[in-house]
Amino acid sequence: MSRNASAWLHAVFDSPSDARDALEELAQEGLTFRDIEVRSSIPLEGVHPPDLQLHSRVPLMAVLGGIVGGICAFMLTSLTSQAYPMETGGMPIVPLPTTGVITFEGIAIGAILTTVATVLYECGLPRFRTKSGPLDHYLSTGQIVVAACIGDGESPEWVSKAIATERQDADQEDRTSSS
Repeated sequence: MSRNASAWLHAVFDSPSDARDALEELAQEGLTFRDIEVRSSIPLEGVHPPDLQLHSRVPLMAVLGGIVGGICAFMLTSLTSQAYPMETGGMPIVPLPTTGVITFEGIAIGAILTTVATVLYECGLPRFRTKSGPLDHYLSTGQIVVAACIGDGESPEWVSKAIATERQDADQEDRTSSS
């Protein structure tokens, strides 16, 4: 909470355009993406806190996972054939086409596992200690919850199109998240 705020104000919006308007008003009031939280059960294109730079490490991690998986799979076939020396008349125990198939499968499983792990990490999942917000039951009906960290004396203009609002003390939230 960078604004010395003492409360979170939660507001529920019916449409993404109403939520976008509220986020624009919050940006005009000087709030940053650290002071705002947007929750939705559906994907929202273009509805995010102001100044938030959306970037993902998924493509890079998928390539790195594929490389590591391919190296591990190749080493598995190579070291296995060297660990069990058999007389095959000069022929390899594991031929190159078989090694290629196993290496390809290692690349695929490495890319898949690192992609899933990176997506879960970037989403902050799983959250075992996080308590849901006071208006999160509206999320099941496809509505959007916007929460902003505001001070006690501020008049919230951004909640004018909200269908429901609720204030939650920041001290109370800090106590619930630490327990």
